[in-house]
Amino acid sequence: MKKMTNHPLKKFPTIGACGLDCGLCPSFHRESKSRCPGCCGEGFWDVHPSCGLLTCCVKTHGLETCGQCNEFEFCPRVMKLLEQAKHSDSRLSYIPVASNFEFVHKNGIEKWAEREKEKIAFLKTLLADYNDGRSKTFYCLSVQLLPLDKLKPALTQAQKKITSEMTPKDKTKVVREVFNGVAAKSGVELKLRNGKPNKT
Repeated sequence: MKKMTNHPLKKFPTIGACGLDCGLCPSFHRESKSRCPGCCGEGFWDVHPSCGLLTCCVKTHGLETCGQCNEFEFCPRVMKLLEQAKHSDSRLSYIPVASNFEFVHKNGIEKWAEREKEKIAFLKTLLADYNDGRSKTFYCLSVQLLPLDKLKPALTQAQKKITSEMTPKDKTKVVREVFNGVAAKSGVELKLRNGKPNKT
């Protein structure tokens, strides 16, 4: 981790100190000045305030995420976060946070980074080739909440239905229908209601 006075920069800003998949967030994939650089990425401290988790995890202990801490399972801040995640959400889904912490704690941050890199690459393909301009949040949620070993075959299935004559809107519709089918089988609804993706 690169230290800059009292504002450290993380090596892996695509995972939040709080366990969020920052690299799978719509704000991370904006092409404007309002783009978020990820958790403690370059420029982060210019636009984001600190929080208790950042102070403890990043500034005090020099970690990338709370999942690296040997005491994260007993941390009051983490427990509060996980409890709040069950009842409320903002733009991003907190559903994967607990499993993200467990993965990092068990396998290490480098393994997590490899996994996240693959997810981000897949998401970028969706955004570049199958986005009608209104489906960024849908695709971000899809890659956050559904495993790649189900999404990749689903995309292949969708591609077989897509023709060169189709408009971007039509192509997106095909992919969304296939992904929603995968989500339904997994008990996940890829739709934000009151800011939260619902589980069926």
